[in-house]
Amino acid sequence: MIPPNKITFAEDRSRFHAFLLCCGVLGAALFSIVNFTFAAVSPDYDIARQSVGDLELASYGWVQSANFVMLGLFICAFAWGLRKELISGRGATSLPLLTIALGIVMMWLGMFIHEPVHSLLAPVLFALIIASFIVIIRRFAVDERWKGWPVYTAISAIVMIALLIFYIRARLNHGAYAGLFERGILLTRVIWTLFFTVRLVAGTRLGPVEKQ
Repeated sequence: MIPPNKITFAEDRSRFHAFLLCCGVLGAALFSIVNFTFAAVSPDYDIARQSVGDLELASYGWVQSANFVMLGLFICAFAWGLRKELISGRGATSLPLLTIALGIVMMWLGMFIHEPVHSLLAPVLFALIIASFIVIIRRFAVDERWKGWPVYTAISAIVMIALLIFYIRARLNHGAYAGLFERGILLTRVIWTLFFTVRLVAGTRLGPVEKQ
């Protein structure tokens, strides 16, 4: 734990800072709306079987490509908000950097739609998500105001890993539910981000942090 005499707290957030923190949820919501709407109107697309990226190869696939790029930009803005929030201490630099990398990879998924690059980027994206969870678990562990969140975050990571295993098995065996497993991974992350952002914007800080 950080000694009490080395604790300081960030000043009240500006509206712009609050907006940056909301970008993670806003981007995910926009991505989900476009993704599910586009999947519903694509006659040859099977949402249960096919991956999210397969929509980029459908007619008007540029819509889904642009969707990936926009989500990446929102994630990068969220990373900026995290950096302003964390200030110092555990993960103050590494968590925003991992989040920016996540946003960049998301944008690349929208730019590189063909194999093998697209498939190579997917595991990188997943690894960044898990790595960011590990970093923030360590941050939560030293802040009593986030009591219970290390456990919740760890459970979310385990659920995503399990869904990834099911997804890989389904893809290798031409299973009928690969698309649902992949969306389950994304939904788990989105739900965690939603609860996390609501708690932040409601006033719970990610401090205390160590003085420089």
